[in-house]
Amino acid sequence: MITRQTIVSILTTTAIAFSIAPPALASSMAAAAQATTPVLGDERDRSTQREVKNAIVADPDLAQAHIAVSARSGQVTLAGVVRSAEQRERAQRAAGAVRGVRAVDNAIEVVER
Repeated sequence: MITRQTIVSILTTTAIAFSIAPPALASSMAAAAQATTPVLGDERDRSTQREVKNAIVADPDLAQAHIAVSARSGQVTLAGVVRSAEQRERAQRAAGAVRGVRAVDNAIEVVER
């Protein structure tokens, strides 16, 4: 079952992609967000998702980044848009440091301006 939160994550990522990237690139980023957003099944997954989002926002360099997070059985997927490869790596490290995260699939796109 697709939750409201999943739909909001996909729509947010899509809107961000189209606002900062050329249309062709934005379309591929939106498709990646849809493909990498699993349906959240239980409270543990939601808790992991919240903790990862909090860890990313707690990093001052990532506080303004547009990153969607999904979690399923310890597998975390990051999708969105950042301005540098360093931000992409920082997001992955922040997610990996959260208790209960076993693997991180980093689908974040780097769009340098």
